[in-house]
Amino acid sequence: MNTETTADLVVYGATPGGIAAACTAADRGMSVLLISPDRHVGGHLTSGICTTECEHMLPISFRGWMLKFLNLLGSMYGIDAPLHRFEPHRALQAFQTLLDEAGVTVHANSPLEAVTVESGGIRSCRFSADPLPRVVSAPLWIDCSYEGDLMAMAGVPYAVGRESVDVYHESLAGIRFIDSLEEVANTRGHAERIDLLWEIDLRHREAGLIDGVAPSEGTHLQRGHGDGKVMNYHFRVTVTSAADRVPFPVPPDYSEERYELLARFLRANQDTPLTMILAFLNHPSGQYSPGPDGFTRVQPGVKWELNNLQGSILSLGHLGGQFDYPDGDRETRARVIADHYNHNAGLLHFLSSSPDVPPAVRQEMQRWGLPADEYTDNHHWPYQPYIREARRMAGAYVMTQHDLLDDRTKEDCIYWNSHWIDSHHVQRLALDDHHFRNEGRIWKELTEAYAVPYRALVPRREDCANLIVPGCVSASHVAFCSIRLESSWMGLGEAAGEAAVLAHRQGCAVQDVPVAQLQRNLGFAHD
Repeated sequence: MNTETTADLVVYGATPGGIAAACTAADRGMSVLLISPDRHVGGHLTSGICTTECEHMLPISFRGWMLKFLNLLGSMYGIDAPLHRFEPHRALQAFQTLLDEAGVTVHANSPLEAVTVESGGIRSCRFSADPLPRVVSAPLWIDCSYEGDLMAMAGVPYAVGRESVDVYHESLAGIRFIDSLEEVANTRGHAERIDLLWEIDLRHREAGLIDGVAPSEGTHLQRGHGDGKVMNYHFRVTVTSAADRVPFPVPPDYSEERYELLARFLRANQDTPLTMILAFLNHPSGQYSPGPDGFTRVQPGVKWELNNLQGSILSLGHLGGQFDYPDGDRETRARVIADHYNHNAGLLHFLSSSPDVPPAVRQEMQRWGLPADEYTDNHHWPYQPYIREARRMAGAYVMTQHDLLDDRTKEDCIYWNSHWIDSHHVQRLALDDHHFRNEGRIWKELTEAYAVPYRALVPRREDCANLIVPGCVSASHVAFCSIRLESSWMGLGEAAGEAAVLAHRQGCAVQDVPVAQLQRNLGFAHD
């Protein structure tokens, strides 16, 4: 027996983009269900990514529901300005406030199980729920999940991972190494790192290679080739130096052998600082002041955010551990997530406890722990890892590098994006028993905004006529590396919500939504 529900619109995925889509449509009078496989709303922004990346974007990209969210956060911290760095529990409170005010019904902890397609569109879906599965019918659907599960189960074609240079004639596509600082030069003068050739004994004491390094087998000679691989994942761990900090957890399968690569490096480089292993991003638990560019300035406090460090010999990014995730079933993804937790929590424990770690680094790491006021129902660990990239729809229009750098305007523009093209490394390749390089990094500055066309949010008509996909948007790997930010996804989610309203009122397929009216509703038809 199933619980049956109907609505004008179903949004799958309570990510920031999903929240923007659902709030937009509900604000316009539609009955909206926001259904999420996760226990909490907010996606990555309530699970450790506590920044809008405004340092790599232009003000034009912040508007609508994203700006409402940031202004609400500012008011929570006592400032009359949008706040671009925030604490996870504050972000969760802000998103819940927006959803409550818009009157959106949320069904959390309800993974998608099956999709029924009839007459070229989605008729209904079955979701796992307690105590009974829930069947939902609706004339319109929006997929705002990070994985694109609704899109995929509906039979909409999609891509995973990197294409070759030849597919879209993109210079940044495929297998790649950054060999010179000129390739990552930018007007702001930071993040200039090449992909170093590391020299270290990679042999396992018994046989093969130590953990975390894959044999190249000629891959390093295949620059520009496509391989269907996505960039690395990891948890964006929130840490604090406060007196009530919680010690880093010890994962159940912890083994120092997993970090033998780092241990061998540290034995030979005793002066390595912790900041050459982990990236510390300042958290807004300090003081705030509005900046002249509209971006709030933040003074560091006691709470920080850990990110993968691109130039490190080994950091939080679990290179190679991500490949089974995009197309994996629920059991496979749970295994991948558990592996990432074990890798990341194990690394933090290793750095704070192992005798192979220089005393100065060990002592510095022991100053840190998990914040007692974050993720209180999850042992103070972030709810989900940072899934940077999974599936990408093959839709009515595929965005590529050329749309970002050359042909930046579109008649059907529904959002101006400006984040840099940013891919973290994909894999760590052993060139022989004593040399390796990290591979797959892209870091390309954008100095002008580019248009995201409505066509990139919808499938081809023959694939599905009542689904909009602002999350796993139709783009090449290179283009997606710029779009894949929560700020961008909220803008695209809002556009999807407005498009759903127009499709509902006119009774038309999502491909037939009047774009001129959509642009007017979004408020920037002539930007």
